[in-house]
Amino acid sequence: MASQRVEIASGGHADWSTPVRVDESILQGSYQGIFMCRFTFEGGAAHYLKMRIIGVDEMDNDGEVPSGFGALEFQDSDGDVLRGRTEWYRRDGVDRGTWTFASGTGKWKGAAGKVDMFLTYMADELGTKLPPSGPIRFIGFLEGTGELDAPQL
Repeated sequence: MASQRVEIASGGHADWSTPVRVDESILQGSYQGIFMCRFTFEGGAAHYLKMRIIGVDEMDNDGEVPSGFGALEFQDSDGDVLRGRTEWYRRDGVDRGTWTFASGTGKWKGAAGKVDMFLTYMADELGTKLPPSGPIRFIGFLEGTGELDAPQL
């Protein structure tokens, strides 16, 4: 399969650890998320994968996240794995990310590509103040489009 357009839609949750203050305006904390994703290719074929993401976010005193990064690991119902990396950033008031894929197993072996993602999220508890003084859970929805070459599909 040559590189083709893919749409990704995903929902799930991520937990922030208690952050550490870097300076008076920025904190940094690790996070781990579990999501379910649908990859829909231009020909209509859909693949469902569970995703685990682990990374680090920077947050300001208002709880906004100007940047972050993470490792992505996807697994389909056959046990085949797709791996990637995400870079998060905030632009024009919107949380965005770039997912870069570079390896996999089984049908995802040799996969490579890049997808621009958008993130919408809410704290699990209403009224949660940020920055948090302890762990906090976020419920999120991710969506985006890009190119993915998965030669084994």
